[in-house]
Amino acid sequence: MQKVSSVWQGGQKNSVFFNQDINLLIDEKGPRPTDLLLAGLIGCSQGVFLEIIEKMRIKVNSISMEVEAERESEPPKLFSKIALNYHIEVNEGLESKVVRAIKLVEQYCTVFNIMKLSADIEVSCYINGVPSRVFPESQAD
Repeated sequence: MQKVSSVWQGGQKNSVFFNQDINLLIDEKGPRPTDLLLAGLIGCSQGVFLEIIEKMRIKVNSISMEVEAERESEPPKLFSKIALNYHIEVNEGLESKVVRAIKLVEQYCTVFNIMKLSADIEVSCYINGVPSRVFPESQAD
């Protein structure tokens, strides 16, 4: 069972405890809770991706990710649209395997599956600098 706890520190400050070793202060100067949701999406997606490519025996030279999101204007201001972008460098000839691995992330990433319940998620990747839309699949695929 996962457990996260919080202690109010006054004003808009909360100390959030993920376990005995990790304490995160959430206040008006730090990340907003919605930023942490997006960070969770990147962390989960990247972690699942790395597990998949390890099983596929694909060596990645570098990987970075970014996410942008739009929220509804009315409370509870859910995410309505999310763009998740992978930037990956691999040896030539592995591009199609990397795209397949990214598509599997949609199936196995818990946070991706939770967030797609309220938001349209578009996944794109730049493999060796060449752009490709992964999800939803483009008409050309």
